[in-house]
Amino acid sequence: MTVMERGFRDRDYIETEEGLVFAVIGNVHPVDRVVAYLKYMRVDSSVSSVNTIWFRQNVPYLRVLPLYSASNVKAVLDRYLRDRYRDYVVFDRYKNIELIEVPRHRVRTHYKPEERLQEILREPRDPLEEVVLEMVRELSSASGVSAGNFGVTGSILLGIHNPQYSDIDLIVYGASNAYKVREAVRELYSDESSGFSRFDEGSLEKWAREVAEAQAFTVDEAKLFYRKYVWNRGLYRGRKFSIHPVKLEDEVREEWEQTIHKPLCIGTIRARVVDSRDSLFMPAVYVVNNVEIIDGCRVDSEVRQVVSYESLYIDVAQPGDDIVARGKFEHVIDTRVGDEYVQVVVGTYEAKGKDFIRPIGLG
Repeated sequence: MTVMERGFRDRDYIETEEGLVFAVIGNVHPVDRVVAYLKYMRVDSSVSSVNTIWFRQNVPYLRVLPLYSASNVKAVLDRYLRDRYRDYVVFDRYKNIELIEVPRHRVRTHYKPEERLQEILREPRDPLEEVVLEMVRELSSASGVSAGNFGVTGSILLGIHNPQYSDIDLIVYGASNAYKVREAVRELYSDESSGFSRFDEGSLEKWAREVAEAQAFTVDEAKLFYRKYVWNRGLYRGRKFSIHPVKLEDEVREEWEQTIHKPLCIGTIRARVVDSRDSLFMPAVYVVNNVEIIDGCRVDSEVRQVVSYESLYIDVAQPGDDIVARGKFEHVIDTRVGDEYVQVVVGTYEAKGKDFIRPIGLG
């Protein structure tokens, strides 16, 4: 692999001089900004809510985004950023939408998952970090992927986790490594001695209710979706975990400024997946053909892909699978090659949680 400068990657965290902590979205960003969503903010030490406060070195942080969804991100933007921190809210002329974009010069700390994991592997400081160490070693052994290609994100990355109840959110870097880890996890689920297991009934019920609250699913549909399609969420020695594939710099070809997007409408298509190589990452991309527009608006260009910014829909369809997708239709101009096409985007403010990707075989 070519050695390249470490940029801002999906699920990194960044903290600004005001104590705003953002989670990075994707690997492709504007030249002078980082696309992200606000998750925590430093608060006055007099605030003492047990349910919403995390501490790092006795400094309290408020979790302002309890559950990720496009609607919740928009609510946080409106409540915390629009008036008080206007510099972080931008109408992006390339995507033609209002986004949270952090100016790079305002980033005080860049939290890198691989660096934090190496600290834990060298010297775990609490029982949860010891579990992380054991989990990564087992995944590395089973997959053949070096521990140096893993990272840890979420509250553990920030060092504000609670050893008693915080989840483990791992990163695996590199496309080939991601596929190896996916197959290893599936095999580990079938080995009772591995410590890896699918959600038990209690964990699945809680997860399904959270999904149903934010997505266009009933609780029963969410449970079925998990059992059929979700491999990267489960339990390790009874602790909830997630695994998120992230590309390396030399695997990213596009630039933020190379495409111009024009929103068209909210609509639904049925299509056949022909390429899902990028469906493991954020955003998840499914190249499609045989497209039938079920509802929405007339389009003048070929509907070429379905793109999801909702991680629920990573890796849910393979080439040859038929899907139904509802989301925002966008006309896209690729200025680098002079190409034009239409894509359906899942995980946007405009869809208000009613967008989705459903494999036809979901039932």
